[in-house]
Amino acid sequence: PEPRLYLQLAQACLRDRQGKRATEVFKLMLEQAAPTAAMIGSLLGTCAKLNMLSTGAELLAAAADASMRVDARDAQGLHEAAVRKKKEACADEIALAMAKLGILVASA
Repeated sequence: PEPRLYLQLAQACLRDRQGKRATEVFKLMLEQAAPTAAMIGSLLGTCAKLNMLSTGAELLAAAADASMRVDARDAQGLHEAAVRKKKEACADEIALAMAKLGILVASA
């Protein structure tokens, strides 16, 4: 299957507030059809917009574990959302994934 099909399914899961299912779909996508940085960024942006920051942190960590390319601005946007919402555990998890990807965490 094409990565965009996985992306559409993961987006639908997020919009339905099914973070665990979205993470499962994303991991399947990583195994079977490598997503682009733009696709990953789209998912991270949706997580930030819907305040599903722990799901966003899981997706970013999975992308880091798979050594995927992630746009620094998308990762930073998710991190900033976690800091703004005072979700310290999420912010820390996001920062760890960013470090693994070689992305610097901008100071606030």
